[in-house]
Amino acid sequence: MRNGFVSHAAGGVFGGAMGTLFMMNGMKRVGQRLPERLKPTLVRRDPAELMVARLEALRGRPLPRRVHDVLAGSLHWVYGMGWGGLLGLATTRHRLRSPRDTLLAGAALGTLVWAVGYAGWLPATRLTPPLHRQGGRHAAAALIAHVAYGIVSALPILVVDRVLRPERGFRRWLRTLR
Repeated sequence: MRNGFVSHAAGGVFGGAMGTLFMMNGMKRVGQRLPERLKPTLVRRDPAELMVARLEALRGRPLPRRVHDVLAGSLHWVYGMGWGGLLGLATTRHRLRSPRDTLLAGAALGTLVWAVGYAGWLPATRLTPPLHRQGGRHAAAALIAHVAYGIVSALPILVVDRVLRPERGFRRWLRTLR
């Protein structure tokens, strides 16, 4: 497409997957090494498990265990890739042409994801205490982790804008490979 709608969305979804992988593995390792006062706020229960439990309650009976586990395991990925895809769509007209643009867009995404979660639906579902009771250091640690997620998520969009869709088009990029 002319405006990069599909390529941006795909780059954002891929970036969201990279960001989710970063959050699930990299931040888990870093978080284990941090002193207790600097660790992000602990979630009382896995949010994906809560969502699947609510689905089962609506359904009136539990899902088969294997379906339950697959669905709960995939919700983290859907959430992270969905936010990345939204960033890709949001930057379709305003391309990420520089590392500065990428850092700013990624930081904005991470801050938004953190705010929606830690100030919004996580306290509303009682998975975390309200933001004002979490403690500044815990909230800041979670915010920093989510900003890092956002930056990692924005990187593939920069690649789409600078390499795959330069101003003169895809054919020019192909010629540079020869």
